[in-house]
Amino acid sequence: MGLFSVDYQNDPGQCIYAQGGLKFRADEEALRRYFSPILPYVSLNDLIGEAVFWVLLPSSLAIWTFPFLLYYYGAVLAVGATLLLSTFVGVVHQYVYLKSINYWVFIFGNRLLWLAGYVVWAVIFIFQGSSANVVFLGVWLIIFWLGLGDTIHNLLLPILFRKKFFSLPLSDQVLRTIGFYYGVKFGMDPFNWGMYDEK
Repeated sequence: MGLFSVDYQNDPGQCIYAQGGLKFRADEEALRRYFSPILPYVSLNDLIGEAVFWVLLPSSLAIWTFPFLLYYYGAVLAVGATLLLSTFVGVVHQYVYLKSINYWVFIFGNRLLWLAGYVVWAVIFIFQGSSANVVFLGVWLIIFWLGLGDTIHNLLLPILFRKKFFSLPLSDQVLRTIGFYYGVKFGMDPFNWGMYDEK
């Protein structure tokens, strides 16, 4: 198994829960059937693990981008620009997978590292005498620490880009995209796979 590999809990006939709680609506048997062409090359644990981290890309980007924009441009522009950027990435990352960037997410998607980074930024703002920016930092961190940023994205994206554009839940769409990535990598035509029944 590879770097991204995670354990999962299978609920036969229902779904899979990856380590950490991310839910995929197909069970292990269905996923093994969908991804059978690539499973000789990459394990299901690896596929699920890569999806778990790739799902974190928009929130991780929002966490690390916000303090820099706050420092240089102020709260209004920082909030607006970060939300626009993370929303754009939230759409694109469902259909494009770049494993090299997922290594970045593997490191910088760690919440303890978020906390450490924000403590450093808070110290910087305190020395600047900008207590308001410390509050903005704290609120922003809490929003994404609790997963509220992802929840807002998941609610807004289908509204902004039409529901049919997102025919699958986020985790399932990301998993399918990663499967496509490996299919192409190994010289297959994943568009001919019956990987997911559109429900």
